[in-house]
Amino acid sequence: MVCLGFQFIFDFPKPIITSMNLFPQKKNSLLALFALTALATQAQMVTAQWVKCNNEGCTLLDPYYSEGVTLNWEGGCLNGKAHGSGTLTKYKNGEYESTFEGNYDNGSREGFGTFTHKDKSVTTGYFTAGQLNGQGKRIYEDGSVYEGEFIHYRQHGKGTLHYASGTTFEGYFVSDKPYTGTYTTLDFEVEYVHQFKYVTKIVEEKSSGCSPEIGKRVTEYFDEEWNRCKKENAAFYRLITYAAANKPQGTVKDYHISGELQSEFNVVHIDYDDEGKNFHEGASIWYFKNGNLEQKKYYFNNKLHGINSRYYETGQLFEEITYQHGVGQGLYQQWYLSGKLKATAYYNNGELVDNKYIEYDENGEGATVYRENFRTNESNWTHTDDSTRSYVTGYGFVALNVYGNSTHIRGNYITLNQEADYSIECIVQKETGTGTDGYGMFFGFKDWNNYYKFLISELGYFKVLGKIEGIDINLCEWTGTNAIFRGNQRNLLKMMKIGDEFIFSLNGVIVLRTETKLLRGNAIGIYAAGIGRYILETLMVKEFIPMEEVSEVVPDANAWLGNGSGFFIHPKGYIATNYHVIADASEIQVTYYQQGTKYSHTAKVVVTDKQNDLAIIQITDPSFQTLPAIPYVFSTNIQDLGTDVFALGYPMANVMGEDIKFTDGKISAKTGIEGDITTYQISVPIQPGNSGGPLFDSKGNLVGITSSALNREKFNAENVNYAIKATYLKNLIDVMPGSISLPNDTTIYNKSLTEKIKVLSDFTPIIRIR
Repeated sequence: MVCLGFQFIFDFPKPIITSMNLFPQKKNSLLALFALTALATQAQMVTAQWVKCNNEGCTLLDPYYSEGVTLNWEGGCLNGKAHGSGTLTKYKNGEYESTFEGNYDNGSREGFGTFTHKDKSVTTGYFTAGQLNGQGKRIYEDGSVYEGEFIHYRQHGKGTLHYASGTTFEGYFVSDKPYTGTYTTLDFEVEYVHQFKYVTKIVEEKSSGCSPEIGKRVTEYFDEEWNRCKKENAAFYRLITYAAANKPQGTVKDYHISGELQSEFNVVHIDYDDEGKNFHEGASIWYFKNGNLEQKKYYFNNKLHGINSRYYETGQLFEEITYQHGVGQGLYQQWYLSGKLKATAYYNNGELVDNKYIEYDENGEGATVYRENFRTNESNWTHTDDSTRSYVTGYGFVALNVYGNSTHIRGNYITLNQEADYSIECIVQKETGTGTDGYGMFFGFKDWNNYYKFLISELGYFKVLGKIEGIDINLCEWTGTNAIFRGNQRNLLKMMKIGDEFIFSLNGVIVLRTETKLLRGNAIGIYAAGIGRYILETLMVKEFIPMEEVSEVVPDANAWLGNGSGFFIHPKGYIATNYHVIADASEIQVTYYQQGTKYSHTAKVVVTDKQNDLAIIQITDPSFQTLPAIPYVFSTNIQDLGTDVFALGYPMANVMGEDIKFTDGKISAKTGIEGDITTYQISVPIQPGNSGGPLFDSKGNLVGITSSALNREKFNAENVNYAIKATYLKNLIDVMPGSISLPNDTTIYNKSLTEKIKVLSDFTPIIRIR
């Protein structure tokens, strides 16, 4: 018996899933894909905040506040804070979000309560300090029910989830996801999961017997796998103080056994036996042994939230992406050690846009990459009959269970431009079963008279064969090779078309070269013959394209539309710049250095003065940490003619690079164009990108904001530039929603010019906008 898992209608020449055409013939289609910068929205800042909740001025603590939230409390109020039983309704930008029915004590949720969300899920349990912690119950809209432990409103700890389909998971959950335990279906089929991975049997979890003293700083030791151990067997040690059982106090710091700082992080729960069960909250930073930053992440309720970055040991940025509540959102980029771009992708709500991204090699060649999303295209991979069952697992793999000695395939349509070079690869595994007909991948499938298959066996053999108009095309009969990982191990199968040659490889080892063949169809997927359980873990298709075409479809300079400069005016992330730098921006990113470490954060506009071309923005990224004292004096004194001044900024960063630039000169006039009293004329050279940067006098006092240059071609003038006087910036600061103190630090007065520049550069960010 042969079963075809994807949906063909054989009477029609075209696939019914037309949206899955991968490589359009027109470049404009690719251009449209990578023009989706609007999807790269900034992560919203979510914080615990006291919020007004009725017309009488009563307030309460919202642990999940974000901009646009309004609250309506129908209940008692004591000393200006919600108190007693009542009902709280939450809105976001005027739209209904949730209803809480329960008790408040001094403005904070305490005791038993019920939450109903706009997705119609209902959660009940006991609240402490505003958060759901301990035992609780959640009923989902589809009828699925979770009963078990919660931490900060997440399903985290021991529990049971009864899915609406009838399947049950019982075990340990981490941030709402099954972590370790057992799936049982209505048909009593059983699957085991250990630390997010499917396993063939239950893995016994051993207890370390750890019981640290509460309130005392202790040293804990771990081996290379981060299992607790004795000091003599340790690769790492941890300095930690427990405020209560499993609850650390303050920042936790880990060290290499040789003494170098390995990481520092914040958690609300530490598991004594499994680091994967920890519940993170706030910043987590890892370091290389040489002290350089390795990676930095920010967690909100144990889910990634904010800009996350990884680095090479040299300090070169390796990758960067923004997360929103655990899912990728917006631009993702990766770089080689040389600093050249390695990959560019866009994510929307955690999904790779159109399942495509572009990768580059260091020689300038690129490839459009399609990575199959089994969940999104689940209907193509799911099928059940008397002899087989296939489905997408909870972790996004395709599982194919074959009950008889028959052949089965599951796949999807992925259209290739056969005039280009391309590759097809997948990771397959035969977890259990018998049979000698092999398993692996098929490609170029039109029907059972036109297709190719690349198969392996658990005994270490492979073969490549196919059919064209029903005629067998045997490219290679069963051949033994040491490149195959035998038994039930995972294997990477890959075929490439390069020029006029097909190249087949197994786990990175080339096993066959042969003349190219025409593919008659576009279906690609997993092939399995014989009783057993087969896993298709990944499926990826690449079309190689010249760099000159890649550069036409991929936005440069991190896909930001432009850049300007700015400067910090307050340690809590307030930055001054020009209005024209951030005008009409849907997203703002600021990047700066502190003691050699690079930081990038999202920001929002606080207040603007369009007439005087001024704006104040504030960092909104929750991973931002308050800066040291701002090291200059904010001077509103009018400067004399001939005063020595210098500017810092990022002129033409896409051409001149992202290193901060210094230029100097003098105050040429106390007024600007046509006697404009708001500006100075300066001889300091500035270029596009300098806009919004600081202008300092020789002592390091802030005296202005660089803004514009006289049109050289129109007026036949050289080096006539302008800066807005600091007093007008002070006027704008005075009308901000909240008051801030102006910088007044004279510590750099006696430093050399070189030292002044070094100190002030750390407080002069580059500003990018979309």
